[in-house]
Amino acid sequence: MKEKVVKSHFKKKALSKLALSISFFLVLLTSTGYIFNSKAVIFLFYIFSFAFIYNLLINFLLEKFDIGS
Repeated sequence: MKEKVVKSHFKKKALSKLALSISFFLVLLTSTGYIFNSKAVIFLFYIFSFAFIYNLLINFLLEKFDIGS
């Protein structure tokens, strides 16, 4: 049972890092105005920034309460 919990925790940590890197890339892409300079891109920037902060918080909590080691 404990082995399944540890494996699930490692899977969540890996998915969290993937989501964090994808959201960081999207924030970076929209912040530079690479796509188009319009109100829609500004709106997307705020959405992606919120998603990045959310993923950063989840990643921090998973690292803080590490059960694998």
